[in-house]
Amino acid sequence: MGMDNEKGVTLVELLAAIVITAIIGVIGYSVLASGFSTYDRVKEEAKLRDEADLIIATLINELYPLKQSEIKELHVGGTDSYLVLKEDNAKIGFFNNNVIVRNREINLSDNTIRLATGSQIREIGEGSGRYEIKLILESIQSGRTLETMSEIRVIVNTEQEVENDETSNQ
Repeated sequence: MGMDNEKGVTLVELLAAIVITAIIGVIGYSVLASGFSTYDRVKEEAKLRDEADLIIATLINELYPLKQSEIKELHVGGTDSYLVLKEDNAKIGFFNNNVIVRNREINLSDNTIRLATGSQIREIGEGSGRYEIKLILESIQSGRTLETMSEIRVIVNTEQEVENDETSNQ
């Protein structure tokens, strides 16, 4: 009986199979790890966007019905910026990296997110009644930031315009 009749794999074939399997395993692992990384990033960005939407909606609900004449002062300084209302001196906006509405600090709904330095409210064109809200949020866990800008217009109706409207209606 000769040795040429025996069937089996050679050492070279076995090594080739192991190398091919290892290459496929490394590629599969990198794709899987990349997928988890992308999932974490998208999840973090969604939390930042949700929090930003909530803050902006809260501020807009407070600012939208205001008249320009009700705004006593727009204080802008460094990291804090707020609007002061004429009749009750209520503050709306950002102060010491907190969101303030009616003189009360509004807690963020997610404690892994904080208001970052640079969030502000500023007037666009003096007396125009147009305000820009710049909101910067930061994830405490990952350090990712989200910057969003919104523009709102308050009611501009000066006393002179009211008098003119009343005279023209008579």
